[in-house]
Amino acid sequence: MRILDVDHVAPRDAPLHSGHLLPGEPVLAAFASPTGAILFTERRILIVQREHLLEEKVETSSFPYREVRHFSIQEGASGSGRTAIRIWLGADPQPLHLRANAGTGFAELQLLLADKLA
Repeated sequence: MRILDVDHVAPRDAPLHSGHLLPGEPVLAAFASPTGAILFTERRILIVQREHLLEEKVETSSFPYREVRHFSIQEGASGSGRTAIRIWLGADPQPLHLRANAGTGFAELQLLLADKLA
């Protein structure tokens, strides 16, 4: 998996980042980077990855929440560093690694993942 430096995206704007949402599929959380997006819907996680900024190849992967093996949150001491979340999906030994840009946090995402894994 890749490391993505992400910004929060309003769930209502998520369809702008992927044409692979089902009609009426609710997006609960969304994050975007210059080379991709991560959409957390009611049923699954969509990972949209571009090879390069100018590349036309776009790969979209879909993982049901049952494929989440575990996740971890890393926070900077006293709020001084960037927050990161790593999510292990399926059989891939490398996690999806999201690093929050300034003004982006993962508190709501952590609650969402904990709820889906319960």
